[in-house]
Amino acid sequence: MGGTSTDVCRYSGYLEHVMETTTAGITIQAPQLDIRTVAAGGGSRLFFRDGLLIVGPESASAHPGPVCYRKNGYLTVTDANLVLGRIIPEYFPKIFGPNADEELDKDASYKAMAEITERINRFMESTTHQKFSVEEVALGFLAVANEEMCRPIRTLTQSRGFNPSEHVLACFGGAGGQHACAVAKVLGISQVRIHKYASLLSAYGIALADVVDESQTPAQVVYEEENFPKLYSQFMDLRSKSLAGLKTQGFTESQIETKYFMHMRYEKTDTAIMISCDIGKSEDLASFRDEFRTTYRREFGFVLEDRNIIIDDVRIRTRGKSGCHVEKTIKQAAEDQRQAVLKSVSSVYFENLKFVETGVYLLEEMLAGQIINGPALLIDKNSTIVIEPSSTVTITEHGNVELQIGNDVEKDLTTEVDPIRLAIFSNRFMSIAEQMGRILQRTAISTNIKERLDFSCALFNPEGGLIANAPHIPVHLGGMQYTVKFQIDHRGIENIKEGDVYLANHPTAGGCHLPDFTVITPVFFKGHKTPVFFVANRGHHADIGGLVPGSMPPNAHHIDQEGASFISFKLVDEGVFQEQRLIDALKAPGKVPGCSAARNISDNIADLNAQIAANRKGIQLVTSLIEEYSLDVVHAYMQHIQNTAELCVREMLKKVGRKVLEKTGKSQLSGEDFMDDGTVIKLTVDIDSEEGTAIFDFTGTGPESYSSCNAPRAVTMSAVTYCLRCLVEKDIPLNNGCLAPIQIKIPEGTLLSPSETAPVVAGNVLTSQRLCDVIFKTFDIVAASQGCMNNLVFGDETCGYYETIAGGAGAGNGFHGRSGVHTHMTNTRITDPEILENRFPVILREWKLRDGSGGSGKWEGGDGVVRQLEFTRKLTLSLLTERRAFQPYGLHGGQPGQRGLNLLKRGGRAVNIGSKASFEIQKGDILCIETPGGGGYGAPENS
Repeated sequence: MGGTSTDVCRYSGYLEHVMETTTAGITIQAPQLDIRTVAAGGGSRLFFRDGLLIVGPESASAHPGPVCYRKNGYLTVTDANLVLGRIIPEYFPKIFGPNADEELDKDASYKAMAEITERINRFMESTTHQKFSVEEVALGFLAVANEEMCRPIRTLTQSRGFNPSEHVLACFGGAGGQHACAVAKVLGISQVRIHKYASLLSAYGIALADVVDESQTPAQVVYEEENFPKLYSQFMDLRSKSLAGLKTQGFTESQIETKYFMHMRYEKTDTAIMISCDIGKSEDLASFRDEFRTTYRREFGFVLEDRNIIIDDVRIRTRGKSGCHVEKTIKQAAEDQRQAVLKSVSSVYFENLKFVETGVYLLEEMLAGQIINGPALLIDKNSTIVIEPSSTVTITEHGNVELQIGNDVEKDLTTEVDPIRLAIFSNRFMSIAEQMGRILQRTAISTNIKERLDFSCALFNPEGGLIANAPHIPVHLGGMQYTVKFQIDHRGIENIKEGDVYLANHPTAGGCHLPDFTVITPVFFKGHKTPVFFVANRGHHADIGGLVPGSMPPNAHHIDQEGASFISFKLVDEGVFQEQRLIDALKAPGKVPGCSAARNISDNIADLNAQIAANRKGIQLVTSLIEEYSLDVVHAYMQHIQNTAELCVREMLKKVGRKVLEKTGKSQLSGEDFMDDGTVIKLTVDIDSEEGTAIFDFTGTGPESYSSCNAPRAVTMSAVTYCLRCLVEKDIPLNNGCLAPIQIKIPEGTLLSPSETAPVVAGNVLTSQRLCDVIFKTFDIVAASQGCMNNLVFGDETCGYYETIAGGAGAGNGFHGRSGVHTHMTNTRITDPEILENRFPVILREWKLRDGSGGSGKWEGGDGVVRQLEFTRKLTLSLLTERRAFQPYGLHGGQPGQRGLNLLKRGGRAVNIGSKASFEIQKGDILCIETPGGGGYGAPENS
């Protein structure tokens, strides 16, 4: 833990490597250490917003830095530690202030913390009348920071089948020692190890590091015995080149160690695992299979017995051992010296104990074998280690620090809202959904879920209301709660049994379109006959039958033509998977004229098993949370978090309502936009600026469509929820509370409330985007986006592929629109070109930004993209797109973005195929899709 972030890595005899990580929204695909980073460091800024204590992600940086740096900086984690006495200014160098000659300013930190405490107490007067001291608030911020640091640790352990409490916490970095005990307690870890040079470990480690050479070569072969000689030869070629390179740096062969890796995955999956085994001859490669299967089963809970294993590439890591061993033993303490000698005493604040006279010790004066009983501070020249009460330090023979963690803090199990615990529970609920998502992605088979990330996971209360979700697909999350509520109402809560799992996708059951399968599992807790929570996830299946491969037909006129439908299907009945009933249901679309059964039922079953496994992980984590805090407390904070979201939305509506009332004389907003077929979507919003409530009235919206652009009610709910979350402009949890102040009116028989038999597949992927544009236009906040997900589906009886293609985002007051991104209701990613071309009969000819397609203005709209695909065999192709007729509008003088264009190039001709089409694509045909740009905002300054 340093000044701006915390990095976490798991070590189990070797350092774990991955091929892909995402940091700050940027995905990097290359062999690398599996390091997870969160924005929680000593310089992370502290905020109080609408009942929540928030740490980061903004950083005070080195300049101006924390308040205590005497440079007019910001309140940070470092200031909180200083206020609590966990940092002692006189032990810090005097390098602060404008002349870099003053010590840390504790008084300034206390004053800034007192100001934020006053704001918190004013807020609490309206709820529990609870008052907090400055120190309680400072400790609360540290607790929130610690919980954020625990999230990546849980990701590296719990989501992979490991128990974090069975690990040792190895801590380093300048700020790490101040938080190590507290983080270990939260995770149930009993031992912490801190190197004597922990705060300098990066520089120290580089100086002592071995020289490592890594190289790899593609293999792309099936793992089978006849390929072992070729693979072994590749390993030996890589080793020879690597050895030659290390020898030029002065290493002898006896100093060089070689590790052999295969990047292995099951055929038709994308999750490759790096497996290492020792080999001496080609026959030894047989050991890789067992290691792969063991690792796969541990991480995912199953293996695929009848599936080939693919070797993507072979890789070696040769290490030239530096031979530098500078660890020196220190003087051993005599029997009468075992208790360390105090340097001084300082007053330090600890939970439940308030300020305690705490011993201060200097690491440089410690002897091997000496013991320090907490509470205490152990200080060296570059960092401070906080030893909490009931914890004990032992100094090793090399002068390193080992802590045994005690558990002296009893949790105050009250149900009253506490902003400190509120932030902690918000993190825990979010962590549950995130870990469910990781299990689903890693265990799924289809490209849609595993590669494109077209799925969402969430946690729901006993009534089906959304509590927390991971940042997955917006069009799923707002509406998924209606699927859960439907099952409760349809089945009756008393008839839902432990071990049951339900499957639904039909619009009448809260579905958004049929390819999105929602899997719902009740959470039971001992002593309760009905569910205490629900966990659910929604994933887009590659094919569920219907008119066309991919199950997204632009020419459907009845929902039965869109594939298999489920209203309330018991996928698992009290622990028994209903496979045959499921297969029968997936075959049912084949009975509809012109339609086919699901084209790859084995993949459907595999993905559904992955969805069940994700929910099972959610149940484990929810149950663990209840056991830790009690059901009453967890339920109470579930409600408090929903109340926080509701409060944020109410405050936003009051602000907007007063502004509009002052400007126009009434608190009413209105807006409209048109689909490409001319159907209008009309919205009127009446705001009560005193109560902070609003009525979203879609009266005037056009009638149900003969096409599949009809949007089920769940889609409208999702769009409204998402837009409210954006309008709040704060990092609040997206949950059921967002809709509490909102009444939504949708007239029957319209595009947004179609009949039960109406096709809806395009409503989820196209109309949902236009809904967002209309809502944002009504609030006069941002210009139109591309207004489309640009859906492309192709396949035949042997394969199926689906992608959504990026476009331009609309500009707003103070910001340009982003180029080449997904907007609003989707945030899936597109398949990598290598995977696309390797797995499907297609060549990616062009993939670039569409320069100049964004609308001009003071703030410019984002550009769309150009995507050209050449097909290498005959397939069925379907397109579902919008904004090919009406341009994405600009606002306040900003110019509209360019319309999209879909062209088919065949035999020297280029033909406009319109916004929606389904046809046979021939070998050699080229499809060119030019996606819309976003609208501009404000008149161009040179106009």
